[in-house]
Amino acid sequence: MKGWQIFAVVLLLATLSAGSVQAETRGVKRFACIEMRWLVPEGSETVSIEFVKGEEPFARLTLSPQERFRQFNFSTDAILAEGRMRLHIDKQHNKGILKLDSLSYRCYGPVEQGFSGPLMEFDLPVEP
Repeated sequence: MKGWQIFAVVLLLATLSAGSVQAETRGVKRFACIEMRWLVPEGSETVSIEFVKGEEPFARLTLSPQERFRQFNFSTDAILAEGRMRLHIDKQHNKGILKLDSLSYRCYGPVEQGFSGPLMEFDLPVEP
């Protein structure tokens, strides 16, 4: 009977740790009136990114190992977002890193704000 209990605990811990890994494959960062959302589908090295105002997406882009950085310039109404985003693939540590090299944004006024830095680190899918 104890063997089954140990097995059940190990299975539960494995499930919980897998859930925490999956939770790191999506994220949201708010920049004043702009929200940036990203998603790394399970088993993929590609990152899907969308910029949202309220609940309405106004721009989308994708980063992949074949195209590791993107310059972007999006605007809608009185909102501007421009910059450069990079996907760094570290095969040695089996990690992907999503990073904003630079982001300049402006919401409803002349004052421009900026951001740069890492957004997310995720595990790369296991190659067969």
